[in-house]
Amino acid sequence: MIYDFIFSNTSEDKDFFLYILANEAQNLQLEAFFYTHNQQTHCLIPNLKTLIESHYNSTNLLESFITQKICLTENILTFANNMTHLLPLSLYFSFLQLNPINPTQTFYETLNTLDSKLSLKDIFMQTLPLVIPDYPPNVILEDAQSILSHFHMPKTYYYTPLQTQQILNPESENFALLNPPNAPTHKALTMQDKTYFIDIIHSLKKGQNIAFCTSRGTQLLSLTPTAHTHTTILCDIASLKTYFRTKESYIHTLASFEKPLTYLVPKEVFENQFPLNECGLVKVGLPYDMPLALISALLLQDEIGYFFLSHTTEKPYCDFSHSPAPKEQILSIAQNGMFIDTHIAQNHTLQSLIDTHIEADSKEAHLVIYLSTKHPSAFLITHNPPKILLDISFDNNPHLTLETIARSYESGDELIKNFGTHFPQILLNIFNLPKTSSPTHNLIDIFDTCALILGLQPHTATNTTNKNTLFHYAYRFVRERGPRIDYKLLREGNNLSLDYPRIVRSCISFKCAKMEDEILSFGILDSLSEFIATFVRDCSTNLALHNVLLLGDMLGNHIFLDKILEYLPKNIRLILPKNGFIDYE
Repeated sequence: MIYDFIFSNTSEDKDFFLYILANEAQNLQLEAFFYTHNQQTHCLIPNLKTLIESHYNSTNLLESFITQKICLTENILTFANNMTHLLPLSLYFSFLQLNPINPTQTFYETLNTLDSKLSLKDIFMQTLPLVIPDYPPNVILEDAQSILSHFHMPKTYYYTPLQTQQILNPESENFALLNPPNAPTHKALTMQDKTYFIDIIHSLKKGQNIAFCTSRGTQLLSLTPTAHTHTTILCDIASLKTYFRTKESYIHTLASFEKPLTYLVPKEVFENQFPLNECGLVKVGLPYDMPLALISALLLQDEIGYFFLSHTTEKPYCDFSHSPAPKEQILSIAQNGMFIDTHIAQNHTLQSLIDTHIEADSKEAHLVIYLSTKHPSAFLITHNPPKILLDISFDNNPHLTLETIARSYESGDELIKNFGTHFPQILLNIFNLPKTSSPTHNLIDIFDTCALILGLQPHTATNTTNKNTLFHYAYRFVRERGPRIDYKLLREGNNLSLDYPRIVRSCISFKCAKMEDEILSFGILDSLSEFIATFVRDCSTNLALHNVLLLGDMLGNHIFLDKILEYLPKNIRLILPKNGFIDYE
């Protein structure tokens, strides 16, 4: 029997994860072989005893590699169990499945033809293609010893769950002991005793700001936001749940090995305690290195659940000598656990983003939908040349939009008159706008008009866009479904267009019905997601377009991401942005 432990692997730290597996295999005196293909790492552990017992007369070649005192079956089971304790919960390296392989007769017959002087690695290099049908040609097979001998990068940020528990427990004798004994995968930090950390807590409670060395550079710690605050650190998961509206997928992602950041909505009662961005969100994370985790543990003793990080040029008292950490990521996280890196690529165009995700020699057509808050939208098919399916073009002047509704839609003039009766100041403000045409090719710009017509007021003193104000209100909605806003396609001959004034007219109707701004704002986003999903379904049904690439920073909007993933048909091949390639500057 050969046990194939299969892991998803897109990690920049893959050598580190392989070291953990190889080291544990060696500790248990197991032979282990590794190869990586198509973003999956295979850890192959043969049970040599069962292989010999299955075909004793044919497998003498394997006998010389067996240590008789070792119970291989028991140790393989121990290896499988220990993985859950040793492998950190990573976003980019995770266990997928265990595939037991029973070699065929051809495998054993081939063994009889091999040179008895071959190493076990060489034996398996020649026989694995016989037992693994999709074993890739020319793949590099490494044994555990090779991985261990080439690894020279222990991490200052790696601790086992038990080590973490002991270091952060004030009752433990290992409390604040940054460098646990006998930890080959942990690189030693510059030590400071617990007094150093306790003094920092006292200073913070006195209102002082402290320059502190973290694995992501020097940060200014404070218990109240400063003008340069960029991140709120929650001291633990319980604090995250207390102060912010969270979902299980958010918690699992934020607590992962990489410790990414995300934007969350604070609970209304705590909203004035946190620095909000223009969309009413707070950039949050959990402690991403052990010194920060120690600060958090000590603050929790005083029932303080969060602190703030700010940019600073001050030098910290202590340099912990952190090893290079995984790069900071700000993720958009969906309820189903999917996530997207919201980093904006530099020196790119829409075409280069598309080329990053679709191979140049691909013979299959792809539907590409690009929705950005900053750039023209795109609905196109990647043919040679590309074909535009839906051309986005409309006038985004609210004054002209209302005139169009009054003039061109049934009962439109009555609707505008009714709107003026209920909201005379809003209507007066709009009709005081100049009639200058404001053409746009960005579908998301319709939110600017919607926000203005709905009379949504910015919640920050910064010069924010109307669409961000609409997002702010939408994020305050606490349920899962909003009203249906009418996104309707029009067909003229072979050309499709979107009925833009109808979207605004639909919003005005709900506003006149006294619908709350939060519900209506959510409905505008919710309905856009449903419209996009319906468009994708129609393309799949009528044009046989089953490959769909979504791009644009609108995927960084939690509401839009959640709803689009919910509404999209399940029979398509969905391609989401790779890390760093969601949009362009």
